Amino acid sequence: MSPSAPRIAFAIETTLGNAVFLQNLQRAMARRDDITPVWLPIDEHADDVWEQLPLVRSRLSVRGGLRARTALRQASAQEPVRAAVVHTQRLAHLAHDFMRRVPSVISTDATPSGLEDYLRYYGLRTQHAGWVGRAKNALHRRTYAIAKGMLSFSEFTKRSLVEEYGVPAASVHVVWPSVDTTLWRPAPERKARDGVVRLLFVGGDLGRKGGKLLLRWARETRQRNWRLDLVTSTRFEAPPGVRVHVGVQPNSPELIGLAQAADLFVLPTMADMSSWAIAEAKAAGLAVVATPAGGVGELVRDGMDGRIVPVGDYAALANALDALVASPETLATMGRESRRMAEERMNLDTTCARMLAFIRRVTGV
Repeated sequence: MSPSAPRIAFAIETTLGNAVFLQNLQRAMARRDDITPVWLPIDEHADDVWEQLPLVRSRLSVRGGLRARTALRQASAQEPVRAAVVHTQRLAHLAHDFMRRVPSVISTDATPSGLEDYLRYYGLRTQHAGWVGRAKNALHRRTYAIAKGMLSFSEFTKRSLVEEYGVPAASVHVVWPSVDTTLWRPAPERKARDGVVRLLFVGGDLGRKGGKLLLRWARETRQRNWRLDLVTSTRFEAPPGVRVHVGVQPNSPELIGLAQAADLFVLPTMADMSSWAIAEAKAAGLAVVATPAGGVGELVRDGMDGRIVPVGDYAALANALDALVASPETLATMGRESRRMAEERMNLDTTCARMLAFIRRVTGV
């Protein structure tokens, strides 16, 4: 590490796909010597004082914000940091004082407004009704205004930041989910040559991620030359042809091996803002079937490297899967296009370099 490399704090929540973002970012930063990253993972269920206070414990945003503010202050007190990246905005709401002293960037895959249409899939109620909604909207606007810049995981979220929260377009940099393309890569030697098409699904929340629609297809399709590997969080009795994998860790050899052995990745998600799993699948050279939920549709070029089907449309999903399973040649062509796109737009080191250039420009470090 260069002695002059500026210290930049990264306060990142570790819920859901954010843990993959943190892990990938750490992997990329370890190969650089132009900054000194200070890692501040913010655990949703940390055993700390905030977990003991009833009014705080019941509010994820409040306890996350308090943990982030404490971590940022402590890191800066040990040795000053020149800039900070806070992921996501809910960690930044209680750190306004820190962000005014230390130039900071907020990264996010979603805005509250962008999430509004999908809240029911997360078991949440509307956030924008009445005076409470107006107060929350004002808080988000203040938080975004204090930040020197915004990192967005999709054009979908960038549009929301600009059009609904007044963030200048020039202050928002889009960074697609990106992976280590030397780790996630095609491995032809892992492909079975038995004429069976391997499908892969990865999603902890089976219902929200569209896994139940995929299982319905597995039960009803007349196609027989397929097998489905389903990676999720809970074991259950699966129909014939489906293997359930539980406890598979991000970036693990097991997960990478499943992707390299597959031909088609399926994520008929009902609610997502973006998808690290799609980036991984494309880097492994898989055709992808997905929905246009949030910014997910930006990651798949319909007809080129996969298919986009409407959210919740079982008939469209079944037709797309039947057609692709019946055409291994199409899957192979789409898989090559997926890999090409991953190398060009989802390469972790390239994305990290562009992201850091943006952070340094807007914070002046």
